[in-house]
Amino acid sequence: MNTVKKHKKNMKRKVANSTGIPATKSGRKRKMSSLQSQVIFCVIVVGIVLYLIARNI
Repeated sequence: MNTVKKHKKNMKRKVANSTGIPATKSGRKRKMSSLQSQVIFCVIVVGIVLYLIARNI
């Protein structure tokens, strides 16, 4: 293996491990879909809480 390619792979792995963002395309897609579902859940919960608070006033 070329030393430049090896260095590039090690660098990608190091960045991925330190940031928590996967280096592969499929890993990034999986992480984004997970984050989207978490955000949607949080928005629904906040909406329900705000509705219940506004209803009691």
